[in-house]
Amino acid sequence: MLIQMRKHMNWMLGIILAAVIVTFLFFGVYPSSSTGRVVAKVDGDVISYEEWNRTYVNLAENYRQIFKDKFNSGMEKAVRNQALQELIRSRLLSREADRMGIRISDEELRQSIIAIPAFSPNGVFDKRTYEYYLNRVNMTPAVFEASQREFLRRERLVDLLRDSVVVTDAEVSAAMAAQPKKGSAPNDIMRQQLIGKKRQDAETAFIDGLKKKAKIKVNESYAQM
Repeated sequence: MLIQMRKHMNWMLGIILAAVIVTFLFFGVYPSSSTGRVVAKVDGDVISYEEWNRTYVNLAENYRQIFKDKFNSGMEKAVRNQALQELIRSRLLSREADRMGIRISDEELRQSIIAIPAFSPNGVFDKRTYEYYLNRVNMTPAVFEASQREFLRRERLVDLLRDSVVVTDAEVSAAMAAQPKKGSAPNDIMRQQLIGKKRQDAETAFIDGLKKKAKIKVNESYAQM
C-alpha cells in the first residue's frame, strides 16, 4: 500500500501546490500565532508545529479521499514525514530563489491572483469575492499576496530547472529499443515520458544538493510521531 501511495505522491503535491489558494481558503493553511513548538529549522528558519500539522492534515485528507478505509496508521506516518519534507523543500527553494535574485513583479502577482477560479465566480475577477474569501479565514490581502508571491518565486525556480532538461534523440532511440515490441509507445510519447522522468530526477537531485549545503535540524520527538 505504501508503494501505491508513493506513486500518487508527486502528482498530489503538484495539485496542492498549483491550487495553493484552495489550501489557504478551505484547509486553513495560512500564517497564525505559534505556541513556540519547533518541528525543524532550516538554516535557522523555523518550521512550527502548527505549520507542520496543518500541512499534514491537508495532505492526509486528500489521501483519505483516494484510499478511503485503506488509509492506515503506516500511511499516516508516511504523510507526516512527507509534510515535513515538503516544508523543508519550500524553505530551501525560497532561500535559493533569494540567492539567485528571483523576483515576481506586481503585475505577475496580479495576473496570478485574477486567474484563480475561486475569485472569479462569473469568469471575471471580483474584488468583493476575493475579500470575502480572505475574510472567511481571517487573512488580509497583504498576507495572502505575500504568500502567493513567495509561492510563485519557488515555482519559477523549479521551472528554470525543468526547462534546462534535454532529452536527446539517442536517448529516445535507446529507450525505444529497450521496449517490448508489443504495445510499445510512439517516439513522441516516449520522449515526453523521458522528459518527465529526467525533470523529476533533476528536481530531486537539486533539492538533495540544497539539503547538503543547508543546516537542517529536525526535532526527533515530532519526526517519530
